[in-house]
Amino acid sequence: MNAHPPGMGPSKRKLPRTYACDIGKLYLNRSRHLDIKKGNTMTPLESELLAALLGQLDALFEPVNFAWAGSPEQYQAQWQRRDKYLGRYDWTGASLLPWSNPGEDVAEKKRYSRAMAAMEDQGLVRMDGRTAGLTTEGLTAARELVGHLQLEDCLPGLDVLLSFMGTDHEWIGGETGYVSEASLAGFEPRPPVEVGKPRLPDSALWVIDALIPLAIAGLIEHDFNSDFELPLYCLTEEGRNLAEKRRHTRKAGPKAWTKLAQRVRQYKNPAAYADAWASAKAALESVKPLQANRVKHPVGDIWPAPDIRAAEAGDISEGE
Repeated sequence: MNAHPPGMGPSKRKLPRTYACDIGKLYLNRSRHLDIKKGNTMTPLESELLAALLGQLDALFEPVNFAWAGSPEQYQAQWQRRDKYLGRYDWTGASLLPWSNPGEDVAEKKRYSRAMAAMEDQGLVRMDGRTAGLTTEGLTAARELVGHLQLEDCLPGLDVLLSFMGTDHEWIGGETGYVSEASLAGFEPRPPVEVGKPRLPDSALWVIDALIPLAIAGLIEHDFNSDFELPLYCLTEEGRNLAEKRRHTRKAGPKAWTKLAQRVRQYKNPAAYADAWASAKAALESVKPLQANRVKHPVGDIWPAPDIRAAEAGDISEGE
């Protein structure tokens, strides 16, 4: 699991003063601009805010196994906020996240307010009370600004997930259709663990970053087996329909998936993005579920097909 902003090693930068999932006091290289539309160049302050909004959003959709390393309450709080963002169930405020003006005095607050208003006028941001979110155009612009993959770049991830269905990479049992992060990184479904080492090397973490755009688009979901620390991914109904359409129209490109690794490893996130990401991740460690009586359970007792066969033969223990 990532313990640092996508594409970056552990940061020694102190976290923002607030952990309320606001956009804290963030900074971006003041010489960096981004042309969003012909004849329209973003100001440095607008670029700062756009990058920060993306960092906050990416943090919400990055897998964190709170059921494994935290508490069940944290697990419920995170999936509920993801589903609220995606407009599921009866929650309001789709595509919006908490936001408060980070200015420290009246003049500074006005500057931030004007910058947000300008981006809203450009169709990049939507605001509603103390919440704000990137529009489709804003999401594209923010990813271009920070140098991240666009949704279209990541679609081979759907093709790979679909190609693994019915193979030894699919986890089967009470629930089916899941594929481990290990398989998506080019390893066996459940690599053995060496004492003192993580199950996957850091070089495999690119998979998480390449899947985040698909998750934000509602095309994939992740979950966890309580006896396995890596995330398991599956196609949503929309994701499966798109993957099957791509296969039927011969647009599928599963071999293009691993080529994204090098692009992700070249991520150089601006401070505005990295600090917002860190603040949002810290906030998720203490937030409460939106509805205590709406409970989601991690996937059941599912394992890769080879493990199931070996366990039935008495060769291995599923909890290894």
